[in-house]
Amino acid sequence: MPSKRLIYFTSGQITAYLCGRGELRQEHSFRNDEAGAAEFTKFVAAAPESLFYVLVDVVEEDFFQENIPYVRGSDRRALLVRKLAQRYRDTTLAMPLSLGTDSRSGRREERILYASFTNTQQFQPWLAAFRSKETRLAGVFSVALVSALLGRHIGIKLPQYLMVSLQQAGLRQSYIENGRIRFSRLSRADLSDPRAVARDCAAESARIQHYLVNSRVLPREISPLDVVVLAPSEHKALYDAACVDTPRLRFRVHDLDHLGRTIGLKSAPVETLAEGLFLYALAAAPTGEQFADDALRRFYHLWRARVGLVGAGAGVLGLCVLYSAVNLIDIYEVTRERSDNRVQEERALQNYARVQATFPKTPISTENLKSIVRSYRSLLRQSASPDGMFAEISQAVTAVPQIELEKIDWEFGPKAKSSDSRGVGLEAPSPPPGSSGAELQFQTVEISGRLIVPQAADYRAITDLINQFTEALRRQPGLEVVSTRLPFDITAEKSISGEIGAQRSVDVPRFSVVVNKRRPA
Repeated sequence: MPSKRLIYFTSGQITAYLCGRGELRQEHSFRNDEAGAAEFTKFVAAAPESLFYVLVDVVEEDFFQENIPYVRGSDRRALLVRKLAQRYRDTTLAMPLSLGTDSRSGRREERILYASFTNTQQFQPWLAAFRSKETRLAGVFSVALVSALLGRHIGIKLPQYLMVSLQQAGLRQSYIENGRIRFSRLSRADLSDPRAVARDCAAESARIQHYLVNSRVLPREISPLDVVVLAPSEHKALYDAACVDTPRLRFRVHDLDHLGRTIGLKSAPVETLAEGLFLYALAAAPTGEQFADDALRRFYHLWRARVGLVGAGAGVLGLCVLYSAVNLIDIYEVTRERSDNRVQEERALQNYARVQATFPKTPISTENLKSIVRSYRSLLRQSASPDGMFAEISQAVTAVPQIELEKIDWEFGPKAKSSDSRGVGLEAPSPPPGSSGAELQFQTVEISGRLIVPQAADYRAITDLINQFTEALRRQPGLEVVSTRLPFDITAEKSISGEIGAQRSVDVPRFSVVVNKRRPA
């Protein structure tokens, strides 16, 4: 984390502080002139990696409150830029501060507090040092803006109050409403006379309350205004005596040293007054409300972007490391399980060998016995029974009752019969080399039978019956009808002769059908 350097800017001098580990240490002091600005440029150049916070405490500060129409986005930004240009001649160090919405007029409006330094020329030589050295300027803040931040740090939860503090620049009174600065004023103070400063604290508080009522910031009929006084520790008794409650003011005097310990400030320079609290509160948790534009804070934004990228990269690296750790744990678990499985396997083999040793001695070796068992299983796979095909043939015969079976020839082998164009059954070619015999075994059945018909010369009826029978066979799963021999020859090589309706010499026509069925592997 880069070091934080705080620049306290007053009309008389500029003081640089280094903040870290709860300590506020003064590094250098510069006169508010050209020589001091040149020396300040060298100081900034010597700390290129530091973050700079500028806290301004001058009299030339203006606050103006106005209501604008409730708009958002680019319209709101354009409206605020135009309002600032109308209000201030130089908007280099000017800012709008939203105070919330207001609906008392019948329409929704936004309350805007415009804040700026009326004499911006006194800051230009010092801001030029930041621009020329590409410094990481976090922002330009005022004591008025940091007063609300300090109030939250020290635990003030009042809806509205007046904070009075004594700095090297003078006596400042800041009116804070709902946690936001509403008005602030810096008056001269004689630091050499603590008693007079304590009396001025009470008197200036009364004047500010009167001004707020006359400017209608505070209603006339209101309970006493709370005044939070930040008093130096060695003069707290003087402030307690001077700050007496009135019907319009209720004072609460706090010790600076005690408040410093409350917000975590362990040590500060002896000559530091309330500005030490403001500087430390700004370094601990800087407010987002400040006066510098984006051009002046360019290198600060670049540094934040770089930090964001590094943080994102570190996050991704952390996720990768976590993922790798999970994978390493998984690999370790798998390796351990594998080792356990190997141990169990060795124990199982030892137990098997021990049990095998108790077996009676066989006249044949184990390897030969395994070979015989494999051969026996192969024989079982190659053997078949005609029961299944006979059952299927019987279902087909049942479908055609005019058929009587005379003979069934069943064969089993690696070859199947096929048919030529004349319906004559032929043997299928041998299986290709390398094919398994168990995968190409077929059952072949040749069915011979006769037909019981009234007229043996009714060729059409005979043909229809045989076709019904073959169709019934084909409907059986796995059966393939490869050839059919009819009682008569219907090829073109021979002619059919005879008288229609004449009685044939052979009264009972006979036929045969060849059926294949592949044995499942």
